[in-house]
Amino acid sequence: MKWMLAIFAVVPFAATAGTFTPPKGCTAYLTVQMSSCKVEQHWTCAGEPEGDHWALTIDADGPSYLQHLDREFRWLENYPLPGEFKRVLRQPEADPNSLTGLLETGRDDFDFEQIVLRDGKPYTTERITGFDKLTGTKVRIDGEDLLVTEFQFQVESSLDGQVSRTYGNQYVSPKFRLFFQGRETEEVGGETYHYDEKPMLFVEPGEAGFLADKPEFGCDQMMSGLQMPLATEKERRDEL
Repeated sequence: MKWMLAIFAVVPFAATAGTFTPPKGCTAYLTVQMSSCKVEQHWTCAGEPEGDHWALTIDADGPSYLQHLDREFRWLENYPLPGEFKRVLRQPEADPNSLTGLLETGRDDFDFEQIVLRDGKPYTTERITGFDKLTGTKVRIDGEDLLVTEFQFQVESSLDGQVSRTYGNQYVSPKFRLFFQGRETEEVGGETYHYDEKPMLFVEPGEAGFLADKPEFGCDQMMSGLQMPLATEKERRDEL
């Protein structure tokens, strides 16, 4: 909860662009402008294991998603914002995410569970299974070399047995050890949603636009789909 309070306390939103400030004791190292009217802020914090990092997604309405990840891109904690739900990785995993394995072998299969908390109390459990695979294609965006992946995963909820499936292509940065979204399709509850959210700008400390809290691209386009791909159907109804 202290992280949530810190985020809302330090991110101003107004009609004009402002500057994001990471929580106390943390250091921002990357701002990424996405094509889908979103901007991501990435930071690390003192006292946490080496390789742990945080990512905050900000859209036209403000903060929308907060993630806590590690060096292997394991989903340690996830917070839809605003909202009463939190997801925590159940450890040890049957087959954890391994970014190192993907980069070394070209493929990573995974099988793990997230505990979904509602107002701090267990609500449901989700099992996530799937794979990431390098396609062999490399692209260069704003001076950064990225690897293109093919991926697929499904999420099964213990609450109602509902299964959602997401697949498509993403981007991986070996330099930053980060995944970035690309063209993806989600199938859930009999509906199909399409996303195109590739990165457009990578801004590091000292460069113009670092820590900008206002998205720059795609905000004049009509956006459709789900705000939180890993939410269960009942959870979406509860948040309406």
